[in-house]
Amino acid sequence: MIIFMDRLKKGEILICDGAMGTSLQAAGLGIGEAPEEWNISKPEVVKKVHKSFIDVGSDMIATNTFGANPIKLKKAGLGDKFKEINAAAVKIAKEAADSKAFVLGDIGPTGEFLKPAGALSEKEFYSAFFDQADILAKSGVDAFIIETMSALDELKTAVSACRKAAPGIPIIATMTFNKGNKGYRTITGVSVEEAAKELIGFKCDVIGANCGCGSVQMAEIAALMRKAAGKEAFLIAQPNAGMPKLINNETVFDESLDDFAKAIPDFIKSGVNIIGGCCGITPEHIRKIVEIVRS
Repeated sequence: MIIFMDRLKKGEILICDGAMGTSLQAAGLGIGEAPEEWNISKPEVVKKVHKSFIDVGSDMIATNTFGANPIKLKKAGLGDKFKEINAAAVKIAKEAADSKAFVLGDIGPTGEFLKPAGALSEKEFYSAFFDQADILAKSGVDAFIIETMSALDELKTAVSACRKAAPGIPIIATMTFNKGNKGYRTITGVSVEEAAKELIGFKCDVIGANCGCGSVQMAEIAALMRKAAGKEAFLIAQPNAGMPKLINNETVFDESLDDFAKAIPDFIKSGVNIIGGCCGITPEHIRKIVEIVRS
């Protein structure tokens, strides 16, 4: 974990992986089926996805645990397999990494809102995030990546839980922004500038954005975040391969590989320290990032 942050402090740009969910869908994951369940029923498929990104140059991979907090797993009918699913995910990722890549413990949102907007209390949120962070840490992740968050209160609760569960493990925290009349904001109204300042103040090790848009808009978000966060902050950017469209009952992302690649120099210009991808991002996208960053 020290090496992970040391490499960033030396000025190296690290490459993260791409989409686990859409990769598993391409491998046969059904609509409405929890991808995290494949950690125990089809571990070899999950491992193959991890290796496909490592083989093209990813420096880090995220565990297949985005929706593996107790709240989401319970809704999926998998609450009794919570520990098994999370522990298996880290085991699979570590085997795939084979000490060639860092393993990030992936923590996604609960899908709920805190009271009074939602039904759950901060204590319930904290407990869910703590329990997941605890098993991920004990299973051997190098860092946490808390991603695709839209509400600052939920994100801060997750960060606090991770810090309590494993004080020495670095925390990467990202939010998802969409462009509207008031610029880029999360669905709860958080601006890029507000997110940057709040997460820097909360002492997250790396902050940034993922999902919600393609590479061109993500490059704009990265520039805004760099301006708000200052020169010393470590940033991560993980765009989608454009926006999803349903064609012949198949989800297709509308950004070509060439168009995706054209935006990568803008990420570098903004001083993004970790570049990866989210929905629709394949090993070919990651290979292109590696080529541009390493050239």
